[in-house]
Amino acid sequence: MTIAAVTTRVSAAKDLHPALAAPIADQRDTPIFRTFAEMIEAVDAAIEMERDLSHSMSWDPASSGFVEAAENQWQDCLRLASDIFSAPTTSANDQPLQRMAMLMHFLIEAQNPDEALHFQRLMYEHRDLFTTSVPGVRQALNRAAWHVDAIVEMAASTLDCVQI
Repeated sequence: MTIAAVTTRVSAAKDLHPALAAPIADQRDTPIFRTFAEMIEAVDAAIEMERDLSHSMSWDPASSGFVEAAENQWQDCLRLASDIFSAPTTSANDQPLQRMAMLMHFLIEAQNPDEALHFQRLMYEHRDLFTTSVPGVRQALNRAAWHVDAIVEMAASTLDCVQI
């Protein structure tokens, strides 16, 4: 009996995160956009760390330093958001990115779920401030809006866990 060799393609795995930093001709690859793309990746990592922390059976708080790593990741997100909204704009497409970065900064610093919900409501009530016609920028803003929803959901679930 012969055993057939199994061929696997590592490159066949699909990346679930769209590449934000890929140059698109009409997005004017600005420094603010590049930093915004970095912030989105940092928020992705911070959300994943928080989700890992929410499963108490999946980590050992005494030996891992995981809580500190998560806090450092959120601090990186705050630093990047601050860099974005304090940078000089080079195009009109930078303004929605700066507004979203400012909203994300305040959301990350929110002290309670009600405050987080307030920022989420502001985002949806003033959606026109966070939109653009440029496809690459629009994609980045939509991804950030998804992060706003995820952070608010995590804040609300934390409150539910505390009340139980």
